[in-house]
Amino acid sequence: MAGNAVGKHYGLQKFNGTARREKVEGILSLTGVSCIVLGLGWALCYLYFGRAELSIVFVALIAVGVLALLRSKRSDGASLLIVAHCIFLAVYAIALIDAPIAWVPRSVHLFMLPLAAGAAFTFEARERYGSLVFPLICLVSFAAFAVGALDPLAPGISPPVEVRAWGARSNVTLSMILLAAIFAIHRADIGRRLRMERELRRAVRNGEIEVHYQPQVRGGGAVSGAEALVRWRRPSGALLSPDAFIPLAEESALIGEISLEVLRQACATLKLWSDSPCTSQLRMAVNISPVQLLDEAFVPAVAAVIRQMDIDPSLLELELTESALSTNITAMVERMRALEALGVTWALDDFGTGYSSLSTLRTLPVRKLKIDRHFVQEAASQESALRLLGKIVEISQVMNMSALAEGVETVAQRDLLVGMGCDHFQGYLFARPMPAAVLQAWLEKRVDRLPG
Repeated sequence: MAGNAVGKHYGLQKFNGTARREKVEGILSLTGVSCIVLGLGWALCYLYFGRAELSIVFVALIAVGVLALLRSKRSDGASLLIVAHCIFLAVYAIALIDAPIAWVPRSVHLFMLPLAAGAAFTFEARERYGSLVFPLICLVSFAAFAVGALDPLAPGISPPVEVRAWGARSNVTLSMILLAAIFAIHRADIGRRLRMERELRRAVRNGEIEVHYQPQVRGGGAVSGAEALVRWRRPSGALLSPDAFIPLAEESALIGEISLEVLRQACATLKLWSDSPCTSQLRMAVNISPVQLLDEAFVPAVAAVIRQMDIDPSLLELELTESALSTNITAMVERMRALEALGVTWALDDFGTGYSSLSTLRTLPVRKLKIDRHFVQEAASQESALRLLGKIVEISQVMNMSALAEGVETVAQRDLLVGMGCDHFQGYLFARPMPAAVLQAWLEKRVDRLPG
């Protein structure tokens, strides 16, 4: 599935995974401290020499450092891009002032190298601007300063020669230290990812992949089914949420094995339900990765699981995130229709956050739209989110699809959605994700609300 949808796609808040957040936080923290220390040092130096006009740009560098520290806790791609561009502009401005004079060479442009490396190592490959375009801009700027191509743009002001001489030596040293630190962070991240990949391979073999279930209900409180949500039970007993390992699983091709294990466990639960009249009509929703869907072996594998578990395929609902439709949609639709021919149904997850057009939606064998929780949560405070929420429900009605709202946490949210015509819900207001045994006990207490 597409990068920022991974966590939510498996039932938790979106973003790029624990390891990614830690790496981004480390880079932003290092950047913040470096900018504040360097900016403060040089601002005080130029004020001491009576060159207040030169200290202004370093005050701006201090501000960038503070911004980096403030955004480090958020650790999102937007924070990284904002800070990276602010640093680029600051280094560019200082490097223009740093035109070579007498026997003192230019040195500030060397900070373009750790900036390029930091972006290339921190952004994911799919984030092409951050991982490729921005680093190339930094390297081209570095080369342009290095060969003197930008010397004609120099403003004609320069620090005292003695300051420039000391600064040239310190800039070379500090920029190389920063570059080495970024490589160290990247190496540590690679090592952590390799260790986790080995552990994840073992987890699939040793049965550590665990499925929890979150009930889905109708407006009147009747239970209609549940969504299968993957977890990783470590040997220590710790339970890892999907954002800690699903991105790595997709990159390492383990996602196929993990998803099929989730499907097998979900279908086993569906088979268990079929043995009781009270639960025999409950539906089971299972998330499907686009990586998995593009695999030619996936359709036969699903068919084999359905035969092996001897379930009614019409009660199995496969979910695909809307953002997954941004690439190779023809092949995806072909596989979706092949799976529909087996009897399973399709739902489009996180609707409203992806890139599909209405014309694309019409071509998909989708019977249900799952409304992203952010629209539900923001509808109470943002008029635009409220209107968009209503339009999504309206689209589902026009296209003869059902609409299910995720992340419903309050009675007010449920009532608002019911008033709009939405009659399927999932969220903490009704139940949290739970293991299969706990789900069974939960269902037994609600026999009067089961379709059977």
